[in-house]
Amino acid sequence: MLNLVFDEVHRLHSDPSGRHPEHPRRVDDAFNVLKASEAWSGIRVHGTFEGEFEKLKLIHSKHYISLIEEECGRGFHYIDSDTYVTGKTFQVASRFISTSYYASIKSLESGEPWLIMPRPPGHHAGRDGWAMGAPTLGFCIFNNSAAAAHAMLDSGLRVLILDFDAHHGNGTQDIFWREPKVLHVDLHQEGIYPGTGSVWDVGGIGAEGSKINIPLPAFTGDPEYLWLLDNVVKPLIEVFKPEGVVVSAGFDSHVGDPLTMLEATEITYSTIASMIMGLMHSGMVKSFVTVLEGGYGEGLNMGLKAYVESIIGIKVLKPEVKLKPPRGRVVEELNRVLRDYWGLSIL
Repeated sequence: MLNLVFDEVHRLHSDPSGRHPEHPRRVDDAFNVLKASEAWSGIRVHGTFEGEFEKLKLIHSKHYISLIEEECGRGFHYIDSDTYVTGKTFQVASRFISTSYYASIKSLESGEPWLIMPRPPGHHAGRDGWAMGAPTLGFCIFNNSAAAAHAMLDSGLRVLILDFDAHHGNGTQDIFWREPKVLHVDLHQEGIYPGTGSVWDVGGIGAEGSKINIPLPAFTGDPEYLWLLDNVVKPLIEVFKPEGVVVSAGFDSHVGDPLTMLEATEITYSTIASMIMGLMHSGMVKSFVTVLEGGYGEGLNMGLKAYVESIIGIKVLKPEVKLKPPRGRVVEELNRVLRDYWGLSIL
């Protein structure tokens, strides 16, 4: 059984013009696709919890929290060139932070996976908001994936954060930069917003090697993603042995997404979900939370459906492609990082 968090409160965060790519229809449409699918019988739907200020303080600085609260008090407006707030954004985003935190606890208690469908999204929001030199918040306000991971840490678990959004999760990486118990593996398109996520960004003092960035060239698709899962992600899991997993699920890595140039399909997302459920069934992973991030086209609906069907186990897509490493220098550079910090070789 998959526990899914969907709450109509998300609609209170919306650009009245309807022109912003991060709009309520994204999540509403994706939810309706799931509702109409065969997977629906294996889904239990929950609303959000009340927002708790104490949970916000675990993730973000008091200064940033106060800033967002003050900005929301001014009503709808843009706080940077691509991120907006409304009079209700603080309330909405706070609810999803608390819900993401408690979802990890409930997953640990029940042994069941959870999926959060929050708006606004969160993985670009760092401790002080704008993170690692990024020019904007990238549509994000509070970091839901970080809240889910923090709950796992508070429960004494080693945590894997796997982020397959096409844009680097700079906010999440900023929050856990010096935390060695969080292994953050981030697959993203190179050379696009937020301009962070170099292979050589491996973590802060005391946590070196715990941040694995995999910047992918444009037109990377299933053969390369599946190669990386087999040759990088799975070996890291075998060494690190995570007890909790948070997936930042951005379906803007899907082929045809209007904001990116990656070419993953439902096969990649199904394979990722199946891999993590295998870790749950083995007993290694005790808490598993997926947090929806980006996805701005039909790929969100198709990708999320395939991902959920694989979690529930009603349909796991079998790859019929020949695996191959990504083009360019990323594999050679990644090999050096994995060798130096993990004793692994992919060449």
